[in-house]
Amino acid sequence: MRLTEKRNLPDLPLPGDSICFEASWYPVTPPSVPGAFDTQNWLKSQNLAAYGKFKHWEAYPGDWTFERSFFKFRQFMQARFAKFLDPAETGLLMGLLAGDRSGIPEVLRSDFQRSGLVHVLAISGFHVVLLAGMLMIFLKATGIPHKIVTIIASILLAIYVPVTGGSPAVRRAVMMFVIPQIGTLFGKPANTLNSLGVALLLIILPEPSVIWNPGFQLSFAATAGIIIGTPHNPTKLLPDSFKQNKLWQKIQSFAIDPTYVTLCATLATAPFLIHHFKTLSPFAWFGNLIIVPAISLGMQAGLFAQLSPVDFICGTFCAAARFFLRLASLLTRILSDCAAASMTVGPFPPAVLLALGILILLLPVCYKNYIARKYAFLCILIAAALFAFESYHEVLHPSWTLTTIDVGQGDSHLVKAPSGRYFLVDAGDNSRQDSGKEIIVPFLHHIGVSKLDALIITHPDKDHFGGAKSILKMFPVKELWTSDCSMKESKPDWQQVLSEARKRNVPIRNIHRGILWKEKYFEMRTIHPRNDVCVEANEGSITLRLKGFGHSAVLTGDLTVKGEKEIMKTDAYLKSDVLKLGHHGSKTSSSEPFLNAVSPMYAIIPSGRKNRFRHPHKQVTDRLDSLHIPYINTAKKGTITFTFVPDSISYTTMW
Repeated sequence: MRLTEKRNLPDLPLPGDSICFEASWYPVTPPSVPGAFDTQNWLKSQNLAAYGKFKHWEAYPGDWTFERSFFKFRQFMQARFAKFLDPAETGLLMGLLAGDRSGIPEVLRSDFQRSGLVHVLAISGFHVVLLAGMLMIFLKATGIPHKIVTIIASILLAIYVPVTGGSPAVRRAVMMFVIPQIGTLFGKPANTLNSLGVALLLIILPEPSVIWNPGFQLSFAATAGIIIGTPHNPTKLLPDSFKQNKLWQKIQSFAIDPTYVTLCATLATAPFLIHHFKTLSPFAWFGNLIIVPAISLGMQAGLFAQLSPVDFICGTFCAAARFFLRLASLLTRILSDCAAASMTVGPFPPAVLLALGILILLLPVCYKNYIARKYAFLCILIAAALFAFESYHEVLHPSWTLTTIDVGQGDSHLVKAPSGRYFLVDAGDNSRQDSGKEIIVPFLHHIGVSKLDALIITHPDKDHFGGAKSILKMFPVKELWTSDCSMKESKPDWQQVLSEARKRNVPIRNIHRGILWKEKYFEMRTIHPRNDVCVEANEGSITLRLKGFGHSAVLTGDLTVKGEKEIMKTDAYLKSDVLKLGHHGSKTSSSEPFLNAVSPMYAIIPSGRKNRFRHPHKQVTDRLDSLHIPYINTAKKGTITFTFVPDSISYTTMW
């Protein structure tokens, strides 16, 4: 069981205390959007059965435990930092030195994640190596014999594991330091790759399921990549006379070697990143070169601050830590602010990723090993064959799809044209959670979308544009489409979306009745609103009719009955296979004449589970039943995907 109290209460229970509590438990449902966070599997991986919220609790003092001492030590560290640093800087240093990331601002975490540097915030090999090096320097400075220094450093690092929470990455890093040190004590130097293997076994044997943890896989892959790749640095092939040049030695130590080590770690983790997240950060290697040194210096200053016996010296080191941490945060923000900071790669079949992994392992020895070159060429052939098969399959079996993304009480629809172009119609809400950041962008990465040809906002209501700003910041968007009347809307949140588009040089197109986007086999026509008059926002919702391979669909935004009448006056032929009901199934939309005019085979209702508006309205569902129109509600079925091919229509749902 894991209990969290977010309020900063003075009398919180300590480790070892007993707690009597009453809580309300929340139902845990499987993800309703592909690529979304899987709460069920996460709870299972943490050995938790459910999650809920405290109603009330009482604590009773318990006996002393080791965990209590570690907790008190972390509190002592935090109190020393808090005297001289802001809460955000204190939280960042506590995360870097003690593994307590609860105080790191969410915005900063998001920046590090998007720039591919989130590993810096999790204590792992980087932090342990830095700490071990500083420990060895301090202990050797006291004049203690080398063997005693080794024993003391190993013991202190072993104690450091539970202080930081004992994550697999920390245990692996500490074992990889301790095992070679023990070997040297007995005159048997350990091979680093063997040390990694021993650490792997010692972690997996008591907890075999940890092998499926993405963080565990990435940590070991990065370490293995550095160990395997470092001895094969291409600069070793240079002539000795060139390598002895002092200028070259400086360039190599400050630029080439760090870049090569970062490249080894990046390549080794690439198959796992693609498999789990379908993304890679093109700036990660650059970020490691400029941001990791700043973080390293900030950590060292923070550690010296903790060791300083006088407040004046402690404050001086804290000021230095503040400078380096703020510099690292600023550089991270600049990198993460680019829409291409996180690039979609994949999804690829497991066979392709396996071939890629084997190829990466063979690369360091390919130049001098014939067998390695042969197997590397075989891996390339396998991957190329699978890519070619998938490409030809798409050409021989063209289709277009319409996916209604479950964003709760909001609208978001992804249209994929036969050519592979993508259009996102509306972007959900951002009241309870940011649909763009938390739902839509992960979904786009998951299904392999690399860019949006257009982001279309039907009208400036928050449940339709709420996630648009995050999408513009986090994902490549070629154009933003909306109506001229919407652009004149003065809502501050909506104007921020338009400002974000202008800031990123995303063209804003005026969309109105008569606008047609067309390619071979597919077209997207705007059938509402008019461009010469502005009406109420819902009534003026952009309405699109998609058509391809003899099938069609109508997307209506929050179109009202008045808007439906306007469309029927000008469009004699509206019959379509799929209709997205206006305004989430509200009784202000989906009139019987309009339903008869469209005469859909299926109706889609995007609505939130247990929404306060009680959408869809019973009048609308009764009307659909009387007209024998089957309807699919995202609240009950999750994300819905319709696939249109020349001779049939099919759909799939998450549940």
